[in-house]
Amino acid sequence: MERPTKTFCPDRVLSYFRVEWLPLTLVTVSGLVYNVGLLATPWFEGRLAQCLADILGGSETAARMALLVLAYILTILVVQAARFIKRFYVRRFANNINRRMKGILYANLVRQSRTALEQEGAGELMTKAISDVDDCVEGMRKFTTEIFDTGVALAGYVVMLLVYDWRLALLSLLFTPFSYVCAAWMKKKAGAARRCGLQKGGWCPERCHAGPCPERRDLPHLRL
Repeated sequence: MERPTKTFCPDRVLSYFRVEWLPLTLVTVSGLVYNVGLLATPWFEGRLAQCLADILGGSETAARMALLVLAYILTILVVQAARFIKRFYVRRFANNINRRMKGILYANLVRQSRTALEQEGAGELMTKAISDVDDCVEGMRKFTTEIFDTGVALAGYVVMLLVYDWRLALLSLLFTPFSYVCAAWMKKKAGAARRCGLQKGGWCPERCHAGPCPERRDLPHLRL
């Protein structure tokens, strides 16, 4: 089911998100339920521990513990069902975009003249097209996933910590910028090591736009 759009621009990523509005709506709803529901786990564990202490102290009954256990189990089932729906529709969203992008690329290839295809090389062109589509779709899928698995989950935990103890929350948040700085520094080091390894192996990313490196003619030409 697709909502009719006034204009669809194949070269704009936002157009693909707009066309896949139904899977994204289900991903949004289930993602919010799943990530917010994860916050219920420590809350229920605290209530269960407190209820057990009250039972041992004689101020609570086993029936109260049974109700908490049933509510805890029901919450886990709802959270896991939301997780299943989110993961399923994220992959369906990615598969739909993959199919749509490849259909557009193949249609453009079919409309090209035989001379142009012979000049660029049909096999090489297909390799680059498939690789570019797969990379683009994977990036869109990861972006959609990380919005909930990182953004919403982190925001939920911050709010929960602020409700419990704002001083402890501020103290724990001091380490977040430091960890991001360390991650960025390690990313640069890892990228430099990867480029060095590729160059020693005979594949030069800096020259991949001009074709395969002369040291390794047998490798396919992939455009990053």
